[in-house]
Amino acid sequence: MTPNANANTDAAATTTATMPSFAKPTLLQSTALGGASAVFAVNFTHPIELVKSRVQISQQGIMHTCSATFRNEGLMAFWKGLPFAYFREGSNTAIRLGAYAPVRDAMGANAPGAPVYLKFVAGALTGAVGSMAGNPFDVLKTLAQINRGKSVPAFELVGRMY
Repeated sequence: MTPNANANTDAAATTTATMPSFAKPTLLQSTALGGASAVFAVNFTHPIELVKSRVQISQQGIMHTCSATFRNEGLMAFWKGLPFAYFREGSNTAIRLGAYAPVRDAMGANAPGAPVYLKFVAGALTGAVGSMAGNPFDVLKTLAQINRGKSVPAFELVGRMY
């Protein structure tokens, strides 16, 4: 063995020995982390969602919708309904992503030899609960997005929903 090889082996052993070990997140921590990541991401995807919703309603093209929205309502119009998107992602994705691993583990689906269908059931369960929690906010978000002109207060949008 060359002296260089020993130095590399010693460095790897030292690096591995000094790395901290992290505890597995709790259900609450996992859910909060999943929701926080989705809320951060929605800041970037929301303008695309707004354009998609308006194209579906108006039957106009993407470029026409973007230019008309910018010309008539300004740049900030692309973020109409963002608070509802935060609640949608914060509830839906937090439950779907954050609760999946703890629910899977609680069901024993991660144990060696556990049947694969248990993972499917865990995903279906957390996905269904997440969708139910996020759906009302998704409807409010879409109503806010397709509203052209001045923003509509939340209580009025809730009234339109029912």
